[in-house]
Amino acid sequence: MGLLDGGIARIFNAALSGVYLDGALHRDGTDPIYDNEGNITGYAGGADIPIKVQRDACTYAMRQSEGYSEGDVMLLILAAPLNGVKVTTDMQATDGAGDRWMIRSADLDAASSHWICRGRAA
Repeated sequence: MGLLDGGIARIFNAALSGVYLDGALHRDGTDPIYDNEGNITGYAGGADIPIKVQRDACTYAMRQSEGYSEGDVMLLILAAPLNGVKVTTDMQATDGAGDRWMIRSADLDAASSHWICRGRAA
């Protein structure tokens, strides 16, 4: 196990999983649900993924980015418990306080140890 092939993610998870709070990543399913006219009205088959998450204030860069709104927060989500699942803007996350957030941006840090997300109240 090398540091650049996922070793850092496992080290971060071991060191921080006790500090980060339990939460959930919510994703819609991929099976379309159709109405009587053939329009897609939603998706079935979605599943919640348990995560370790920490909520914080947005960084300066986040506040300067397009689409930022007062009240947005930064969510740090440990990558190791996701087992390769990529966080996308199609998802929502519930933090350790039980607040639910729409993911507005998601970037994996350079070491692939955690996702840095901007969330907006859902």
